[in-house]
Amino acid sequence: MTLPVGGTLVPMLFTSDATYLTNFSGDGKVWPLYMSIENIKSSVRNRPTFHTWVPVALLPSSPKRIKKVPGWSEEKQEQEAIQVHHDLLRFLLSLLSSAAQNRLKIKCADEVTRECYFRVAGWLVDHLENSILHGIYATRCPICESPQDKLSCLQEYPLHNAQRYQFWIDGSDKESLHNKGVKLVQNALWSLQDTVPHQLIQSDILHTMLLANLQHLMDWITRFLEYHNRLPAFDDVWSSLPHYPGIHMPHKSYRLLSQLFGKEMRSIPMVILRVFTAGLRRKTGTQRLTSGQEQEFKKAITCVRYLTDFALLSRYRSHTDSTIRYMRQYLE
Repeated sequence: MTLPVGGTLVPMLFTSDATYLTNFSGDGKVWPLYMSIENIKSSVRNRPTFHTWVPVALLPSSPKRIKKVPGWSEEKQEQEAIQVHHDLLRFLLSLLSSAAQNRLKIKCADEVTRECYFRVAGWLVDHLENSILHGIYATRCPICESPQDKLSCLQEYPLHNAQRYQFWIDGSDKESLHNKGVKLVQNALWSLQDTVPHQLIQSDILHTMLLANLQHLMDWITRFLEYHNRLPAFDDVWSSLPHYPGIHMPHKSYRLLSQLFGKEMRSIPMVILRVFTAGLRRKTGTQRLTSGQEQEFKKAITCVRYLTDFALLSRYRSHTDSTIRYMRQYLE
Protein backbone atom coordinates (compact mmCIF):
# COMPACT_ATOMS: atom_id res chain seq x y z
CA MET A 1 0.00 0.00 0.00
CA THR A 2 3.06 2.30 0.24
CA LEU A 3 5.12 3.36 -2.76
CA PRO A 4 8.89 2.79 -2.55
CA VAL A 5 11.25 5.74 -2.68
CA GLY A 6 11.36 7.09 -6.23
CA GLY A 7 8.18 5.27 -7.30
CA THR A 8 5.44 7.04 -9.26
CA LEU A 9 1.78 6.13 -8.89
CA VAL A 10 -0.20 6.00 -12.14
CA PRO A 11 -3.94 5.91 -11.31
CA MET A 12 -5.82 4.36 -14.22
CA LEU A 13 -9.23 5.61 -15.34
CA PHE A 14 -11.68 3.59 -17.42
CA THR A 15 -14.97 4.51 -19.00
CA SER A 16 -17.49 2.65 -21.13
CA ASP A 17 -20.97 3.27 -22.45
CA ALA A 18 -23.13 1.19 -24.79
CA THR A 19 -24.22 3.40 -27.70
CA TYR A 20 -27.14 2.48 -29.93
CA LEU A 21 -26.41 2.96 -33.61
CA THR A 22 -29.69 2.17 -35.32
CA ASN A 23 -33.05 0.51 -34.80
CA PHE A 24 -33.58 -0.26 -38.49
CA SER A 25 -31.01 -3.01 -39.01
CA GLY A 26 -31.11 -5.41 -36.12
CA ASP A 27 -30.99 -2.96 -33.20
CA GLY A 28 -27.23 -2.56 -33.58
CA LYS A 29 -25.06 -0.94 -30.91
CA VAL A 30 -21.37 -0.49 -30.15
CA TRP A 31 -19.83 -0.78 -26.70
CA PRO A 32 -16.42 0.95 -26.55
CA LEU A 33 -14.04 0.84 -23.57
CA TYR A 34 -11.62 3.74 -23.08
CA MET A 35 -8.64 4.24 -20.77
CA SER A 36 -6.79 7.27 -19.43
CA ILE A 37 -4.61 8.22 -16.46
CA GLU A 38 -5.38 10.54 -13.58
CA ASN A 39 -1.97 12.23 -13.69
CA ILE A 40 -3.33 14.42 -16.50
CA LYS A 41 -5.15 17.59 -15.48
CA SER A 42 -8.91 17.35 -15.94
CA SER A 43 -8.91 20.56 -17.99
CA VAL A 44 -6.68 18.77 -20.50
CA ARG A 45 -8.23 15.30 -20.24
CA ASN A 46 -11.76 16.56 -20.88
CA ARG A 47 -10.85 18.12 -24.24
CA PRO A 48 -11.52 15.65 -27.06
CA THR A 49 -8.93 17.29 -29.32
CA PHE A 50 -6.12 16.28 -26.94
CA HIS A 51 -6.94 12.55 -27.35
CA THR A 52 -6.15 11.68 -23.73
CA TRP A 53 -8.69 8.82 -23.76
CA VAL A 54 -7.32 5.76 -25.55
CA PRO A 55 -9.72 3.13 -26.98
CA VAL A 56 -8.92 -0.25 -25.45
CA ALA A 57 -11.57 -2.65 -26.75
CA LEU A 58 -15.08 -3.05 -28.11
CA LEU A 59 -17.01 -5.04 -25.54
CA PRO A 60 -19.39 -7.75 -26.78
CA SER A 61 -23.08 -6.87 -26.91
CA SER A 62 -25.42 -9.65 -25.89
CA PRO A 63 -28.13 -10.54 -28.44
CA LYS A 64 -31.82 -10.17 -27.81
CA ARG A 65 -33.47 -12.66 -25.51
CA ILE A 66 -33.90 -16.03 -27.21
CA LYS A 67 -37.00 -17.92 -26.18
CA LYS A 68 -38.19 -21.48 -26.72
CA VAL A 69 -34.70 -23.01 -26.58
CA PRO A 70 -34.64 -26.26 -24.56
CA GLY A 71 -32.53 -25.96 -21.43
CA TRP A 72 -31.65 -22.30 -22.04
CA SER A 73 -33.83 -19.89 -20.10
CA GLU A 74 -33.72 -16.11 -20.35
CA GLU A 75 -32.21 -15.94 -16.87
CA LYS A 76 -29.40 -18.29 -17.87
CA GLN A 77 -28.78 -16.37 -21.08
CA GLU A 78 -28.50 -13.08 -19.21
CA GLN A 79 -26.12 -14.61 -16.68
CA GLU A 80 -23.87 -16.07 -19.41
CA ALA A 81 -23.84 -12.76 -21.31
CA ILE A 82 -22.70 -10.86 -18.21
CA GLN A 83 -20.11 -13.54 -17.46
CA VAL A 84 -18.64 -13.19 -20.97
CA HIS A 85 -18.43 -9.44 -20.34
CA HIS A 86 -16.49 -10.00 -17.09
CA ASP A 87 -14.24 -12.66 -18.62
CA LEU A 88 -13.13 -10.17 -21.26
CA LEU A 89 -12.57 -7.46 -18.64
CA ARG A 90 -10.53 -9.89 -16.54
CA PHE A 91 -8.37 -10.66 -19.59
CA LEU A 92 -7.79 -6.95 -20.23
CA LEU A 93 -7.13 -6.06 -16.59
CA SER A 94 -4.80 -9.02 -16.07
CA LEU A 95 -2.17 -7.22 -18.15
CA LEU A 96 -2.55 -4.19 -15.91
CA SER A 97 -2.34 -6.33 -12.77
CA SER A 98 0.91 -7.96 -13.88
CA ALA A 99 2.36 -4.52 -14.67
CA ALA A 100 1.27 -3.31 -11.25
CA GLN A 101 3.05 -6.14 -9.48
CA ASN A 102 6.23 -5.78 -11.53
CA ARG A 103 6.94 -2.06 -11.78
CA LEU A 104 7.59 -0.62 -15.20
CA LYS A 105 10.26 1.92 -16.10
CA ILE A 106 8.63 4.47 -18.38
CA LYS A 107 10.15 7.50 -20.07
CA CYS A 108 7.80 10.41 -19.43
CA ALA A 109 7.18 13.52 -21.48
CA ASP A 110 9.81 15.50 -19.55
CA GLU A 111 12.50 12.99 -20.67
CA VAL A 112 12.78 11.52 -17.16
CA THR A 113 12.54 7.75 -16.70
CA ARG A 114 10.41 6.80 -13.72
CA GLU A 115 9.44 3.57 -11.98
CA CYS A 116 5.66 3.50 -12.39
CA TYR A 117 3.11 1.50 -10.41
CA PHE A 118 -0.36 1.13 -11.92
CA ARG A 119 -3.63 0.98 -9.98
CA VAL A 120 -7.21 1.18 -11.18
CA ALA A 121 -8.56 4.35 -9.54
CA GLY A 122 -11.92 5.03 -11.18
CA TRP A 123 -14.51 3.74 -13.63
CA LEU A 124 -16.62 6.54 -15.12
CA VAL A 125 -19.98 5.08 -16.15
CA ASP A 126 -23.69 5.67 -15.60
CA HIS A 127 -25.88 3.60 -13.28
CA LEU A 128 -26.83 0.94 -15.85
CA GLU A 129 -23.16 0.41 -16.68
CA ASN A 130 -22.37 0.19 -12.95
CA SER A 131 -24.98 -2.53 -12.51
CA ILE A 132 -23.29 -4.61 -15.22
CA LEU A 133 -19.77 -3.80 -14.08
CA HIS A 134 -20.45 -4.69 -10.43
CA GLY A 135 -22.77 -7.61 -11.19
CA ILE A 136 -25.79 -6.24 -9.32
CA TYR A 137 -29.42 -5.69 -10.17
CA ALA A 138 -30.27 -2.37 -11.80
CA THR A 139 -32.67 -1.56 -8.95
CA ARG A 140 -29.96 -1.78 -6.26
CA CYS A 141 -27.21 0.53 -5.08
CA PRO A 142 -23.71 -0.31 -6.45
CA ILE A 143 -22.03 0.99 -3.26
CA CYS A 144 -23.99 -0.39 -0.32
CA GLU A 145 -26.46 -3.19 0.43
CA SER A 146 -29.50 -0.95 0.90
CA PRO A 147 -32.81 -2.65 0.06
CA GLN A 148 -34.65 -1.71 -3.10
CA ASP A 149 -37.35 0.20 -1.20
CA LYS A 150 -34.78 2.16 0.86
CA LEU A 151 -32.74 3.75 -1.94
CA SER A 152 -34.09 7.22 -1.21
CA CYS A 153 -33.25 7.06 2.50
CA LEU A 154 -30.10 8.54 4.00
CA GLN A 155 -29.53 5.59 6.31
CA GLU A 156 -26.15 3.91 6.30
CA TYR A 157 -26.11 0.27 5.20
CA PRO A 158 -23.16 -2.17 5.01
CA LEU A 159 -20.94 -1.72 1.98
CA HIS A 160 -20.66 -4.44 -0.64
CA ASN A 161 -18.24 -7.17 0.44
CA ALA A 162 -16.51 -8.94 -2.46
CA GLN A 163 -14.98 -11.68 -0.31
CA ARG A 164 -18.34 -12.69 1.12
CA TYR A 165 -19.95 -12.68 -2.33
CA GLN A 166 -17.15 -14.85 -3.71
CA PHE A 167 -17.80 -17.37 -0.93
CA TRP A 168 -21.49 -17.48 -1.85
CA ILE A 169 -20.71 -17.81 -5.56
CA ASP A 170 -18.35 -20.72 -4.91
CA GLY A 171 -21.15 -22.41 -2.98
CA SER A 172 -23.85 -21.44 -5.56
CA ASP A 173 -25.80 -19.71 -2.82
CA LYS A 174 -28.20 -17.84 -5.10
CA GLU A 175 -30.61 -16.92 -2.32
CA SER A 176 -28.02 -15.02 -0.26
CA LEU A 177 -26.76 -13.23 -3.37
CA HIS A 178 -30.29 -12.33 -4.42
CA ASN A 179 -31.06 -10.86 -0.99
CA LYS A 180 -28.09 -8.52 -1.39
CA GLY A 181 -28.96 -7.64 -4.99
CA VAL A 182 -25.89 -9.41 -6.45
CA LYS A 183 -25.89 -11.69 -9.48
CA LEU A 184 -24.15 -15.05 -9.73
CA VAL A 185 -21.18 -13.73 -11.72
CA GLN A 186 -17.42 -14.06 -11.29
CA ASN A 187 -16.67 -10.35 -11.11
CA ALA A 188 -13.53 -9.14 -12.89
CA LEU A 189 -13.01 -6.27 -10.43
CA TRP A 190 -12.58 -8.67 -7.53
CA SER A 191 -9.23 -9.82 -8.94
CA LEU A 192 -7.64 -6.36 -8.84
CA GLN A 193 -5.07 -5.82 -6.11
CA ASP A 194 -5.25 -2.83 -3.75
CA THR A 195 -8.67 -2.01 -5.19
CA VAL A 196 -12.07 -1.89 -3.51
CA PRO A 197 -14.69 -2.20 -6.30
CA HIS A 198 -17.32 0.15 -4.87
CA GLN A 199 -14.66 2.87 -4.41
CA LEU A 200 -14.18 3.00 -8.19
CA ILE A 201 -17.61 4.61 -8.61
CA GLN A 202 -17.42 8.30 -9.43
CA SER A 203 -20.26 10.80 -9.14
CA ASP A 204 -22.25 10.98 -12.36
CA ILE A 205 -23.26 14.64 -12.64
CA LEU A 206 -24.67 14.33 -16.16
CA HIS A 207 -27.13 11.47 -15.60
CA THR A 208 -27.89 11.98 -11.90
CA MET A 209 -28.18 15.76 -11.58
CA LEU A 210 -28.88 17.06 -15.10
CA LEU A 211 -30.76 14.31 -16.92
CA ALA A 212 -32.62 12.97 -13.88
CA ASN A 213 -33.12 15.42 -11.01
CA LEU A 214 -33.21 18.55 -13.17
CA GLN A 215 -35.74 17.01 -15.55
CA HIS A 216 -37.86 15.85 -12.61
CA LEU A 217 -37.66 19.31 -11.02
CA MET A 218 -38.68 21.12 -14.22
CA ASP A 219 -41.61 18.76 -14.81
CA TRP A 220 -42.80 19.26 -11.24
CA ILE A 221 -42.46 23.06 -11.52
CA THR A 222 -44.45 23.08 -14.76
CA ARG A 223 -47.32 21.09 -13.24
CA PHE A 224 -47.29 23.19 -10.06
CA LEU A 225 -47.46 26.47 -12.01
CA GLU A 226 -50.17 25.15 -14.30
CA TYR A 227 -52.28 24.09 -11.31
CA HIS A 228 -52.05 27.59 -9.79
CA ASN A 229 -52.48 29.42 -13.14
CA ARG A 230 -48.98 30.90 -12.94
CA LEU A 231 -47.46 29.28 -16.01
CA PRO A 232 -47.87 32.34 -18.34
CA ALA A 233 -46.11 34.55 -15.79
CA PHE A 234 -43.29 32.01 -15.47
CA ASP A 235 -42.90 31.89 -19.27
CA ASP A 236 -42.72 35.69 -19.45
CA VAL A 237 -39.93 35.85 -16.87
CA TRP A 238 -38.11 32.91 -18.50
CA SER A 239 -38.20 34.52 -21.97
CA SER A 240 -37.09 37.94 -20.72
CA LEU A 241 -33.88 36.78 -19.02
CA PRO A 242 -30.99 39.05 -20.11
CA HIS A 243 -27.67 37.71 -21.39
CA TYR A 244 -24.96 37.13 -18.81
CA PRO A 245 -21.39 35.74 -19.18
CA GLY A 246 -21.28 32.02 -18.44
CA ILE A 247 -25.06 31.55 -18.50
CA HIS A 248 -26.61 30.20 -21.70
CA MET A 249 -30.39 30.19 -21.53
CA PRO A 250 -32.76 29.26 -24.39
CA HIS A 251 -34.86 32.09 -25.82
CA LYS A 252 -38.02 29.99 -26.02
CA SER A 253 -40.19 29.14 -23.05
CA TYR A 254 -39.43 25.83 -21.37
CA ARG A 255 -42.63 24.20 -22.65
CA LEU A 256 -41.62 24.80 -26.27
CA LEU A 257 -38.15 23.24 -25.94
CA SER A 258 -37.73 19.86 -27.58
CA GLN A 259 -34.09 19.42 -26.55
CA LEU A 260 -31.66 20.99 -24.11
CA PHE A 261 -27.94 21.22 -24.76
CA GLY A 262 -25.24 20.78 -22.14
CA LYS A 263 -24.56 24.50 -21.62
CA GLU A 264 -28.26 25.20 -21.18
CA MET A 265 -28.70 22.31 -18.73
CA ARG A 266 -25.83 23.61 -16.61
CA SER A 267 -27.28 27.14 -16.64
CA ILE A 268 -30.83 26.30 -15.56
CA PRO A 269 -29.95 25.51 -11.88
CA MET A 270 -28.31 28.96 -11.64
CA VAL A 271 -31.47 30.89 -12.53
CA ILE A 272 -34.48 28.61 -12.00
CA LEU A 273 -35.02 29.72 -8.37
CA ARG A 274 -35.20 33.39 -9.40
CA VAL A 275 -37.47 32.71 -12.35
CA PHE A 276 -39.75 30.45 -10.31
CA THR A 277 -40.02 32.96 -7.45
CA ALA A 278 -40.69 35.88 -9.80
CA GLY A 279 -43.37 33.88 -11.63
CA LEU A 280 -45.16 33.02 -8.38
CA ARG A 281 -45.02 36.52 -6.90
CA ARG A 282 -45.95 38.52 -9.99
CA LYS A 283 -49.01 40.63 -9.28
CA THR A 284 -49.72 42.21 -12.69
CA GLY A 285 -52.03 40.17 -14.91
CA THR A 286 -52.58 37.45 -12.31
CA GLN A 287 -55.25 36.61 -9.77
CA ARG A 288 -54.93 37.68 -6.17
CA LEU A 289 -53.34 35.03 -3.96
CA THR A 290 -55.20 33.35 -1.14
CA SER A 291 -53.60 32.66 2.22
CA GLY A 292 -53.44 28.96 1.34
CA GLN A 293 -51.63 29.67 -1.92
CA GLU A 294 -49.11 31.90 -0.18
CA GLN A 295 -48.19 29.06 2.17
CA GLU A 296 -47.93 26.59 -0.73
CA PHE A 297 -45.72 29.02 -2.67
CA LYS A 298 -43.35 29.41 0.28
CA LYS A 299 -42.99 25.63 0.55
CA ALA A 300 -42.42 25.30 -3.21
CA ILE A 301 -39.76 28.04 -3.23
CA THR A 302 -37.96 26.36 -0.31
CA CYS A 303 -38.05 23.03 -2.13
CA VAL A 304 -36.61 24.48 -5.35
CA ARG A 305 -33.98 26.37 -3.37
CA TYR A 306 -32.53 23.32 -1.65
CA LEU A 307 -32.64 21.14 -4.76
CA THR A 308 -30.81 23.73 -6.85
CA ASP A 309 -28.30 24.44 -4.06
CA PHE A 310 -27.52 20.72 -3.88
CA ALA A 311 -27.10 20.55 -7.65
CA LEU A 312 -24.78 23.55 -7.74
CA LEU A 313 -22.65 22.28 -4.86
CA SER A 314 -22.29 18.89 -6.55
CA ARG A 315 -20.46 20.62 -9.40
CA TYR A 316 -17.64 21.95 -7.22
CA ARG A 317 -14.20 20.90 -8.41
CA SER A 318 -13.15 20.03 -4.86
CA HIS A 319 -14.95 19.60 -1.53
CA THR A 320 -14.32 20.17 2.16
CA ASP A 321 -16.08 18.85 5.23
CA SER A 322 -18.24 21.99 5.23
CA THR A 323 -19.44 21.61 1.64
CA ILE A 324 -20.24 17.94 2.21
CA ARG A 325 -22.21 18.89 5.33
CA TYR A 326 -24.13 21.52 3.36
CA MET A 327 -24.98 18.97 0.66
CA ARG A 328 -26.33 16.54 3.25
CA GLN A 329 -28.45 19.28 4.83
CA TYR A 330 -29.86 20.36 1.48
CA LEU A 331 -30.62 16.78 0.46
CA GLU A 332 -32.49 16.15 3.72
